[in-house]
Amino acid sequence: MPPDTPPTIEHNGEQEPPALIAPKRWRCCDCGAIGLDSHGITCESCDGLGFC
Repeated sequence: MPPDTPPTIEHNGEQEPPALIAPKRWRCCDCGAIGLDSHGITCESCDGLGFC
């Protein structure tokens, strides 16, 4: 099997690909997803990432 092929789950003799679940990211409520506070310093709530 090539390394880029996702693993499969065997169910009743048939193989099904695993369900892909997209991550959910929430905008930071303190900086509004920009990563900086009003003084231009890295937001302490999200560490500058913009999402929690």
